[in-house]
Amino acid sequence: MKRKTKIVSLSLTLIIVLIISLIGVGKYYMNQSAEHQHEEMVVYVKKYHQVIEDDLRESDKNNFIKSITIDYGTIEHNPMGGINVDGYVNGNRTLKFQSGLNNFVIDGQRKVEPMAMIISLKLNQKLGDE
Repeated sequence: MKRKTKIVSLSLTLIIVLIISLIGVGKYYMNQSAEHQHEEMVVYVKKYHQVIEDDLRESDKNNFIKSITIDYGTIEHNPMGGINVDGYVNGNRTLKFQSGLNNFVIDGQRKVEPMAMIISLKLNQKLGDE
């Protein structure tokens, strides 16, 4: 009877270790996949950052904007499609904006357009868009 108990205990331990290992490998794979997806989005935003900058400068009636900084750590996939981006103006993190890029195919041609721009109240006052 003792031999049978040892075999059952060993089998249960082996099954538990196997399940924990599978969960760990799955979590590792999901993290790697998420990192890879984020890196791809960063490359995409770097390629098309000018679309966001042009959209923001269009609102700049006072020619206030000297530089635009995109915070690449905040880039994320928008559940409705596209990529969300946060950034700030003139090196001042209180002059924030949120925007994004959306990819369309119209008449067989790919077109990248900015998504709705959200501008902080402080930045909005500086741009003269009150």
